[in-house]
Order: sequence, then structure tokens, then C-alpha cells
Amino acid sequence: MYCAKRISEITSTAAILIISLNVNAAESISPAGPIGGTDIRSALLPPPGNYGAAVTGGMNIDKWYSSGGESMDADGHVYFAGTGLLHVYNQTFLSGTIASSLYLGALETCFGISKVSCDSGIQDIYSDVFAWSLFNPSKNFSPDSPIPYGTAYWVGLGLNIPTGDFKKDRVPNVGSNFYTLSPNVGITHTMPSILPKGAGDATELSARLFFNYYTENPNTDYQSGYVVSLDFAGTQRSGSWQYGITGTAYKQLSDDTLNGEHLGNGGNRAALLSVGPLLAYDFKIDGKPYNLMAKFLTSAWGENTTGVSGLTLRLVTEF
Repeated sequence: MYCAKRISEITSTAAILIISLNVNAAESISPAGPIGGTDIRSALLPPPGNYGAAVTGGMNIDKWYSSGGESMDADGHVYFAGTGLLHVYNQTFLSGTIASSLYLGALETCFGISKVSCDSGIQDIYSDVFAWSLFNPSKNFSPDSPIPYGTAYWVGLGLNIPTGDFKKDRVPNVGSNFYTLSPNVGITHTMPSILPKGAGDATELSARLFFNYYTENPNTDYQSGYVVSLDFAGTQRSGSWQYGITGTAYKQLSDDTLNGEHLGNGGNRAALLSVGPLLAYDFKIDGKPYNLMAKFLTSAWGENTTGVSGLTLRLVTEF
């Protein structure tokens, strides 16, 4: 039936980890979101139950973007691995499905322009404290089809908890030493393919928008400015395969502050756009559904941040 098939069709993991180091400041900005990325099917939730994801990947840091978007050579890398747990409740709310999640991970990050420094360890915990999804099927929808033709809407509240390692005088740091509150909204629209028949059965457009509020770091009296971040994907679905383009972008909206005083006058706010290909595959082992996803993102433009390129792998299943 539809619910059983949908288990392998939906992944509720999210945003690729991007480390942004502001050389004019003492802190780092990392847009909130689950390890792995809110790329495909990002506004959909599976049927009630427990789900798990394993995520790993690595990125090469090869440039630093200045305030004007120009770049200079830099060196470094980020290697990460983590796991995500999703619980979808039996209860409904306003005709929609509700869920909570928890994501744990570890990483090694190295960065430098003239001299490379490194840090490694357990990173901050991310949780979708509350997530709500409402699916409106279209006339093309069928309970017997694995493709969810229609539109899904998402509203959530994300939270980064500062459990990672942090030292005041070290750059980079795995941990942030401050909380991040991230209300977010999303949409996934699936329709019959807009491309020729050979390109697939359906076209899917997904996006999730986060507003990131950072609390003050009590060890440094430093507070990062507000950041808006967007994860998006435009893909084709063909049988068990899904492929297309995905990306992530963020923009800092307000200045950082130190001891309550604004810094930079808008001149050192961070921004980044990264895009690249995505490929996913649904399969079963002993009747248990899985979804395997691979994507490669590379920075196309940025300001006051690092330029990165790298691969992310994610495997999702039901417990």
C-alpha cells in the first residue's frame, strides 16, 4: 500500500555542513540544519514511526571570499560523519503530521591562508524540536504509486545545542559555544515530468528556508548577526532513481556585535552560494526500505567566507 512504499521515498535529514570563518572576527558562522542537507523531499514526512540516517562526507577548502566577492587562495578541509534520528508521532495537528529529530556528529576541520590550523571532535547537536508537514495530493496522486504527486508544506523549529569542543583563542573550532534558534519553512512540489518522457516520470521542486538567530558566546561576549539560509533542489524522478541539481545559500542580515557594540558597519557580513549535482536511489533489503543519496556541492560565489567543494553521502531507513 501507499504508506509502506512511502517509507523509502522520504528522507527527513538536512543541510550540508558549511564552515564559514570570518577573518575579521573571533567567531564562526554555521547555518543551522541537520547533517546531510534538506535537499530532496525536504517538506515531506514519512508515516508514524522511527527512522535513522547515517551521513558522511568531506569538503576541500580552496579559497577565501572577500567583501567584494573576489577570492584569494586558502587551504583546508572538512571531514564529517554523523547520524540522525527521526520520530514521527501518531498524533496529527491541523490535519498534518508532526515529528521531532536529533542529529549527532563528529568532524575534523582545518583552515588557513598563510598557516593552516585544525580542530577535531564532537560537533554541536542539532534538533528539529518540532516539525509539521501537510501533504496536499494532486489529481495525479495514487495511493499505489511511490511518487507523491502534490504539494507538501513544512513548518519547523530547529535548535543547535553547543555540545562541541570550543576554545576561546583557537580558530577554527568544532563547537560554537552558543545556541542557534532556527525557525524554518519548506515546500516540496511533485508533478508529472516537465521534461521529455525519457528524462523521468516526475519533476520535484524542494526548498527549505531557515532564519538563524545566534545567542551570545559567554566566553567571548561575541554575538553573530542574523543569517537566512536556503537549501533547494530541482530533480527528476525515474523509477527508483532521482537526479538533478541541488544547492545551499546563506546571507548574513545584520552585523556581529562585541560587548553589545556593532562591528563592521555591514562590510564584513558573510554570504555563500553552493550548487551541484545530486543522485538518489530507493531500494529494499529483506523487505526493508532504504534511500541512498550522493551529492557534490561547489561554491559559486561568496563574501567573507570560505569557498568549498565536496561530496556528501546519506543513507536513510526505518527502524
